[in-house]
Amino acid sequence: MTKYLGIDYGLAHVGLALAESLLSTPLPTLPNDQHLLSRLATLAKAEGITSIICGLPEGKLAPQITQFAKQLGSITGLSVILHLETLSTQEAMQKLQEAGASRAKRKNDHAYAACLILEDYLEFDN
Repeated sequence: MTKYLGIDYGLAHVGLALAESLLSTPLPTLPNDQHLLSRLATLAKAEGITSIICGLPEGKLAPQITQFAKQLGSITGLSVILHLETLSTQEAMQKLQEAGASRAKRKNDHAYAACLILEDYLEFDN
């Protein structure tokens, strides 16, 4: 069975989500620091991840995210698929607010954005 890791890459934080079906589960957000790649490699191995889906927005972050995806693929040995997305973090925040989510949940908006990216990929591109 395929197990996916969804990533919403941000300059300060990186949101993560897991999925084995069309529904994904948010994971704790990681700081975007010098340990990020090794943490992701450890997580991928521990969770038995078979494919990584990384959101790719249009704009100035695209080259940095493309480089990040190449490095992640190299360190994990897994396929890292770049999935076009735009404003997923804002969409996640809006959905959390509409659902009446607590402030604590809204602070984890990058993880919920990773869920949206992953679910969009699984629904339309897989």
